[in-house]
Amino acid sequence: MSRENTTEPAKIRLRDDIAWDADADVVVIGTGVAGNTTAIHSADLGATVIMLEKSSAPGGTSAKSGGGMMVPNNSYQRALGDVESKQDFIAFLARVGRPLLYTPDDPTFGLPQWEYDLIEAYFDNAGDALTRLEELDALRVMHIAGWPSYNDVAEDRMPRGRYVVPQDDQGEMSNGRNAIDRMMAKLDALGVDVRLGFRVDAVYVNDADEVVGVRGHDGTQLRSIRARKAVVFASGGFTHNKPATREYMNGRIVGGCAAVTNTGDFLPIAKSLGLPLHQMDEAFWAPVVWEQALAGDPSLIANFNCAGDSMLVVNKYGGRIANEKVTYHDRTRSHFLWDPTLVEYPNFLQFVVMDQRCRDRYGYDGFIDLTAGNFIPRVGETSPYFLEGATLEELAEKFAERLAMHADEAGGTRLADDFASTLRESIDRFNGFARQGRDDDFHRGQTAIEQFFMGLDNQLRPADVDADDATTQIDPTLHPLSAEGPYFGIILAPGVLDTKGGPKVNARLQILDGDERPVPGLYGLGNCVASASGQAYWSAGCTWGPYLTFGYIAAQNIVAEPEKHVGDAALAGAHG
Repeated sequence: MSRENTTEPAKIRLRDDIAWDADADVVVIGTGVAGNTTAIHSADLGATVIMLEKSSAPGGTSAKSGGGMMVPNNSYQRALGDVESKQDFIAFLARVGRPLLYTPDDPTFGLPQWEYDLIEAYFDNAGDALTRLEELDALRVMHIAGWPSYNDVAEDRMPRGRYVVPQDDQGEMSNGRNAIDRMMAKLDALGVDVRLGFRVDAVYVNDADEVVGVRGHDGTQLRSIRARKAVVFASGGFTHNKPATREYMNGRIVGGCAAVTNTGDFLPIAKSLGLPLHQMDEAFWAPVVWEQALAGDPSLIANFNCAGDSMLVVNKYGGRIANEKVTYHDRTRSHFLWDPTLVEYPNFLQFVVMDQRCRDRYGYDGFIDLTAGNFIPRVGETSPYFLEGATLEELAEKFAERLAMHADEAGGTRLADDFASTLRESIDRFNGFARQGRDDDFHRGQTAIEQFFMGLDNQLRPADVDADDATTQIDPTLHPLSAEGPYFGIILAPGVLDTKGGPKVNARLQILDGDERPVPGLYGLGNCVASASGQAYWSAGCTWGPYLTFGYIAAQNIVAEPEKHVGDAALAGAHG
C-alpha cells in the first residue's frame, strides 16, 4: 500500500511501553550492494546486524545489473604500476559532474563541499574496501584493464584501469546476480539476520531525537525493530513511484529498469524527519524500449548500447538528432531537448532505423549475449516491439500505428506528415558520412568508449568484420544503409537505471538535516540518498564502486557509535 494513501506517521516518538520484536546493533534496510557491504563490514567488525528487505528475494536492482565496479586506486591498478593522483581523480569527476561549476584552481574544483568530501572519501577508501571484500570471500572480481572512461576529457589522466567486474567460481566474468548471491552467503556465514518481505514504513526517535529503530510490515503484521547503534537506509530510488516521478521529474521518464520495489519508501520518512531533499530531478539516465516500459515488463533492461553500424536515430520529424553511440546516460539527455518555438519536446520519443544487414549482423547470439540491452532480436526470432517495413514508408506507418495505440503515453508525439521523406534525406546524408568515414554532424565513433562498445577492441566484436566490403569505413561505427528494404525499427524513450535524489550525507555516510548536522543514529547510502555525481554518470560501475566503498566507511563509523537510549522499552521476542 502506498504511503500517499495512509495517514500513519513515518516518524514515531518513542514510548516507554513499546515492545520491540527484535534488536541489533545495526538495522540495514535493503539488500543490494550498498546494504550488503554495510552489513558485511559491520558484522566483520563485531556488530550484530538485522537486514530488512521489501522484496521476497534479495538484491534489488543490484541483482539485475552487470555488477561492474568503478574502483579508483584499486590493487590491480597499483600492481600494474598505475598510481592515480587523488586530485586528478576529483578534478575529473568535478569536470563531468558539475561542468558549469568546475573551476580547476578552486580547492574543491567548484564542487559543493559535501560532494567534494564524498568523492575524496570514495578515492581514499575504494581500493581498501574492495580488497577487504575479497579477503572475506564476499566478492570475487576480474580486472578489465582496457575499459575506457565514458567521457574523453583532459582532466581524466587515467582513463583506463579503474573497472572490475564480478567473477564466478570458475574464474569467468559474471554479473550482479552472482555477486549478490556470494554476498548473501557471506552474510549467512557471519550470522546476519536477513528478513525478506519486510517493508519499512517509519522510524522511531527518542527524546534526544536520535533514531533508535524502525517499524514495518513483515507480510503478517507490523513489527518494531530496535537499532542500538544506527539505522542504515541503503535502499533504492523512486523509479516506480509514478506520482513522485511526475512531481520531481516533470513526466520526463516513461519507466526504468530498477527493481520494481524501488518506489521511494524512504522519501516519506525523510520528509517526516524534516530532511531537505537534493538531486531529485536527476537520475542515472538510460534509454528504454518505449512499449516494453509501458507494459511494465519487470525484465526491462536499459538500452546500454545502441547496437549497429548501418543504423541511425531520428525524431518525430525524421531528422537525425544526436550521436547514436554516446553512452546511455548522456544519450538520454537528447530526449529532453525543448523547442520553445514549437513549444514541444520534439525528441521525447526517438525512432531507430536500420537495414537488413545491420539487423542480421548485430542480432547473432554472441553479440547479443555480450551486449546488455541490445534491442535487436536474435536472428530467427521476433519481438513485439521490433518493427519491420518493406520500405521506409511502410516502416513509418508502423511507427505511426504504435504511437496511435499509446497516444495517452506519447507525450504529444505524432509523426510529421513528411516524416518518411525527411527520413530518406537523413539516411542519404548519413550514408555520405559513412562512406567518407567521418560523421560531420555528431562525431559518431570518435571516442574510446564508443569504439569499445562497438566491439572494436574487445571480445564484443561481431564475427564478420566485412574485410571484403568495399564500403568498410575508416570509422567502423558507421556503415551506409541499404537503398533497398526491408527496414527495421524500434521506439526508444527516456528512462532511468534508477533515480539519484534524496537527503544529503556527509563523508561518514551520516544523513544530514537542514542545518547540515548529522541526524543521530541515521545513515544512508545507495540510490535513496543524494548522489555526489551531479549531472554525470562518471563511468562504468559508478554506482557499485562508490556504494561498496561507502558501505565500508559507514560500517567503521557505525560500530563506533554509542548505544542509543530507549528507556524501559521491552524486548518481546528478540530475533523472533
